[in-house]
Amino acid sequence: MTLEEGLELIENYKKGLEKFLETLPEQSVQLGTEMIKTLTMNSKNEIKNLEAIEKALKRQPKYESGLSE
Repeated sequence: MTLEEGLELIENYKKGLEKFLETLPEQSVQLGTEMIKTLTMNSKNEIKNLEAIEKALKRQPKYESGLSE
């Protein structure tokens, strides 16, 4: 996998989480407010983690990225 492919995977996963967060309020009747809060917090934390990984990958020169094809 190349660095670009890895970054694209991260971006797609982030978009999926963001879409999940958008639709989460619609599920409040079935899930309840506490579950909504938990899922929201977990999803936002996951997005922050992905952004940190993405930033670290972008900082490394390609020859040191550790990603293999």
